[in-house]
Amino acid sequence: MKDIHALHFALSELDFHQTLTVVQGKWAEKAELTTFSQYFSKYWLNHRVWRWQCFQTPSGYAATNNPCETFNAALKRGVTMRRKLKVGALIPQLLLLYSNERMVSRPFSTICKPDARLVRRVGAMARANLLSLHSTSKSSIAFLLSDSTVDEQQDVVRVLSRPSPRVFDETRRRTLEDLPVSSKVNKLTANMELRGMPTSGWAVDMLTPSCPCKFWFKYGCCIHVLYALETSGSMDVMGRETLVNRARTRRGRLEKLVKL
Repeated sequence: MKDIHALHFALSELDFHQTLTVVQGKWAEKAELTTFSQYFSKYWLNHRVWRWQCFQTPSGYAATNNPCETFNAALKRGVTMRRKLKVGALIPQLLLLYSNERMVSRPFSTICKPDARLVRRVGAMARANLLSLHSTSKSSIAFLLSDSTVDEQQDVVRVLSRPSPRVFDETRRRTLEDLPVSSKVNKLTANMELRGMPTSGWAVDMLTPSCPCKFWFKYGCCIHVLYALETSGSMDVMGRETLVNRARTRRGRLEKLVKL
């Protein structure tokens, strides 16, 4: 699954074909993967099913045009929590989902907005000291070798992300992130937050806002952008502009308002 995940998160068609060449070479070295390699080439690289890579759709849009697959992904993410449930336990969860979806109307959004899981993930990783800002002094070699101007560097914030420690779950018989359940993602998706990250961290553009990581390339938002916006104080983690009251208030008037 790691190789297929890398193909799915390809940044361009050239990147996809380069990664595909490497992946097929690895599969050819293992005899037990011969049948799977033939199946993958026949059913996933044909003229009918081939637009399943992230670069085929804009950032933040679903990478599939099948509404059943999109609904299935939302069901696993929000209802079953990617667990296998028996029919008796699954039916009440589905009834609860359908009743809530029927009552709540979702407005059509024209911009990418972070979901609740991603917002909780930023808070959990920040509390665990897994996210930090990387500051470069003007006398350092990294600053002197940079090609960007001073104005451009002021609009760019370097965010360092560290992998979360993993613990073994006896129930699921696998290792999971040592984070709250509501903020966890699978190992392959979490790897896309770190893959290719420079030693100085991801360069988050505060004007766009955008990030060069592969997670942002697919979802249109990532933990690095949300952490940079929250730390700078210009916006909150939901992307809303932070308003500050700078009016001067007399002490006597403030005390009177408090008494009221």
